Order: sequence, then C-alpha cells, then structure tokens
Amino acid sequence: MNPTVLLVLHVALLLVGAGAFIARRLIHLMRYFQQEEYDSVRFWAWCRDNGAFDRRGTVVALPTALALGAAHAWPSVTVGAATGAMVGLLAMARGEVDPRVTGKKKLVMTQRATRIYRLALSLGAAFTVPFVIVLLVAGGLFGPALAWLWLVVIFQITPLFLMLAERLLAPGEQRIQDGFQAEARKILADVHPTVIGITGSYGKTSTKMILGELLSADAPTFWTAKSINTPMGVTREIREKMKAHHTWAVMEMGAYNIGSVKRLCDFTPPKAAIVTAVGIMHLERFGSPENVYKAKSELAQAVPADGILVCNGDDPGARRMSVEFAKKTTLLYGFGEGPGDGDDLATRMTHVETTPEGSRFTLHWQGKAYPGTTPLHGRPMLSNLMAAFTMAAAQGVHPDVLLAVIRTLRPVENRLQVQQMGAVTWLHDAYNSNPAGFDAALDVLATMPGTRRILVTPGMVELGDQQEARNREVAAKAAKVCDLVLLVGETNRLALATGLREGGAKDDAVRWYARRDEAFAALQKEQAPGDVVLVENDLPDLYEGTVIL
Repeated sequence: MNPTVLLVLHVALLLVGAGAFIARRLIHLMRYFQQEEYDSVRFWAWCRDNGAFDRRGTVVALPTALALGAAHAWPSVTVGAATGAMVGLLAMARGEVDPRVTGKKKLVMTQRATRIYRLALSLGAAFTVPFVIVLLVAGGLFGPALAWLWLVVIFQITPLFLMLAERLLAPGEQRIQDGFQAEARKILADVHPTVIGITGSYGKTSTKMILGELLSADAPTFWTAKSINTPMGVTREIREKMKAHHTWAVMEMGAYNIGSVKRLCDFTPPKAAIVTAVGIMHLERFGSPENVYKAKSELAQAVPADGILVCNGDDPGARRMSVEFAKKTTLLYGFGEGPGDGDDLATRMTHVETTPEGSRFTLHWQGKAYPGTTPLHGRPMLSNLMAAFTMAAAQGVHPDVLLAVIRTLRPVENRLQVQQMGAVTWLHDAYNSNPAGFDAALDVLATMPGTRRILVTPGMVELGDQQEARNREVAAKAAKVCDLVLLVGETNRLALATGLREGGAKDDAVRWYARRDEAFAALQKEQAPGDVVLVENDLPDLYEGTVIL
C-alpha cells in the first residue's frame, strides 16, 4: 500500500481513538469541575490531592509508543499497532464513567457547562491534531512513537483544557450573567417586596424554609428553593418565580469568601436580616474565624438603620454582630445557653422534649409563654425555628398564627428528617454536617426508641485545621450512643476511627466502606426490626474515595 495512504490511515486511527477517549474523559471530569463551582484553583487542588492523573489512556498509548520506538517500524506495521491502540482507546472511552447518569450528584449539562465542555473539547483537538500530524509526517521512523508519546502528555493535561476553557469564556459568561441580573433587578424593583436576608455558617436553608412558611400565613411570600444562595441562583429564582403579588422575599445568602454576601445584598437590598451562627464551617475557604465573621457581618451592615436585625443569642459571633451593627430593632433568640443569663433574649425556648413525632416546647415572647409542638427534631432545627418566629413576629404576624403554622411544618429534606421504613427508623441528616448539628443529631438518635442505634457517616469537611479534632470529638460521643458505626470514605477515616476508639467503641462495632453505596448495601443485608439509623452528612463525589482515571 502507498506509504502516504498508510500515513493518513495511521493519523485517522490515532485521532479517532484519542478523540473518543478525550471526549469521554472531559465529561467525567466535568462532574468534579461543576461540584467545585467551576473554580479552577479548587479544581486543580482537587486533581493534585486526589492524584487525578490519567492511567487508562496512558496504559494504551505509552506501550504503543515504546513498542513503535523500539521496532523502528515500517508503515504497515505502525498501522497495525495503531489499529490495536485505537480499539484499546475506544474500549477505555466506553468504560469511562458518565456522570450525567451515575453518581450521588449527577452532572447537569447546563448552558454554561455545555459551553465549557465544547470549548475544552476544541482545545483538546487544537493541542492534539496539528502536533500528531507534524510528528507523524516529519518524525521519520520515530514519528509514530513520538505521536503516541504526545498523546500520553495530552491525556495527562486534559483537566487543564476545562480550566482554560472556563477562563476564556469568563468575560462572555459575565456579560450573560449581567444581562440576567438586570432582568431580575427590574422584576425586584417592580414587585418591591420586603426583602429579608438570612446568613450564617449553618441553618440558613432551614430558617429560610420555615420563615417562608410563617410569613405565607400573613401574605404571599417568595423564597428561593432548596439551598440556592448564590447571585446566579437567586437571579434564576427571581426571573422564574417572583410574582407581582409577593409581599415578602426571603433570601438565603451564602458566603464563599469575603464580599460574597455584600454582592448579594447589593443585588437584593435587605430591609431585615437573620444571622443564625458564626462558626467554623468552610473555615478552609476563609482562613480564619475572624474572616468568617467579616463575611457574615456584611448582611448586618447592609440592613438600614431603621431595619430589623435578628441574631442567635446562643452564638458568640452572632451576638457580637448584634452589638457592633445594631439597628432600630435588634432582637436575640436562643435557649439561654450563650453569654449572659438569657434575660436579653427576645425569644427564648424552654421545656424542650423530644419525641419520635417531633418536639414539644414552651416559647417565650414579649413576656408571654406559648406552649408549642412541631414535627421538627434537634436543637439546631429548633434554634432555626426561633429565628424565623422572631423575625415573623417582629414583622407583625401574631404569635398564635405562627404557632399554628409551626405545628404543621414539614421537616426540611435531609435535615434531621425522620422517616419510618417498615420496622426501621431512619434519621436523614445528610446535608452539610457541622459540629453543632452532628452533636445534636446524636442527641436525637439517643432519644429515639429502638433496639440498635446505627450511624452512617463520612464525617465533616471544610473545617480547616480544626477538622481532625472536631471529627474525633464527635466520634467519641458517637461511641457512647451507637451500637454500630459505618464509616464512609478516606477523608476522615483516621480521625473518626481514633475518636470512636477513645470513646470506648469496640472494634467489631466499627466498619469502614470506601463509598456510601457500599455501606448502605452492607447495612441492608443485616438491618433488623427496631433499628434506628442516623445518616449524618453525605459528601459529594469530590470527597468519596480515590478517583481512578
């Protein structure tokens, strides 16, 4: 066969195999890039820390390169080798994980994700096709080997194509976002609801959901779905869901760095605000507790002087904020466990009792005591309830109306949500665990009637230099509450195992599984009537096990 034809055939075989593999690998990596919110610095750190370098493509391309280099192969032989390698790459591509249909948090190919993927694929082609052709044409006898060696390089740097694509698209994405935000600002200005902002290291989403329900008893109320708390998430919610009749708008404001909350406040200026807590959640993002405080305090600063500020009196950081950024109406709520004797609390909860059906309590407001019940469990959730009650009452909604709504509240999904499945009781507390919430969940677990108490957890993350110590502490408590503990993943395995041992757990009462699904499968085989199972935290795919690429 003509050498030119053989050369063209080799190029075609190489590019078909490489193209299919890179296309599927980019989709695989997009899951993690999206979970890191398209933050290239955090994504690269994840790649580095998890050893996310290519193995599958390299195991095909590198031996092919070495074999061709050693053989000084004739064109016909190189085509045969390329055919085998192409088949191998196609098989590897077929075996790549498709995160659009698998995994705990599936990849959502939004318009932005699609644009990033397509440009990354184009960049991959731009860095592959010309170099491969030049190496094969100009490389002589070693050309085929060099071309396959270049593929090894391309496979290793594939994550960089996503990062570069995001950077190249950033100016255009900003223009698109600015246009959407302009639409949302106009809707907000036309509707002109009373905006109430909520921030805190934890408890934001639950407080938002409860407050939305409470205010709805007074007038139509808008609040963002689930845990949406970023500018673009809020923008989408306003554009799609805010209506002319909405009197109230409850906005959850997440802080991912200093300035995050301020940007949301500039976008949706609050007339009132709730600060649930200033803790160590996401400490690794902020670097220090003081930076966490600065970030959260941006909401309190944005409330006008004649507005309403509601803060958690049990939390030192929130209490400090109530003093430094006091408004015309500044109210504290809590159990009276914070600084002082609790006499300065506008809302106080006493006589708390936990039952399988929920909680009973007495709520004190403006000198009166109100007995109440709710389907909600756990002191953190009851604290969120007090925050919402205080804000709604301060806005003029009668306490009796609020308590009637509180009696019918539905537990927020995966936030100490109790579910009976046959003869087994499940406590789902899988959303974004923190030290106070984990501790409270164990308290609830201890009070639930059952024959065995079982904990399934990967521990807590993003606690900076306190992560190991806090996981050890809560594990030591779990050892005294639980009959069986199923640890998931490597992230906190050593800290949790150490804490359990320090707390007195026996070796046969602690088991480890690489992934959540493996733990649940094992539990399903041996769970028995009367078991009470607490699922505490559910880390995203980023943290679960080693990624083999």
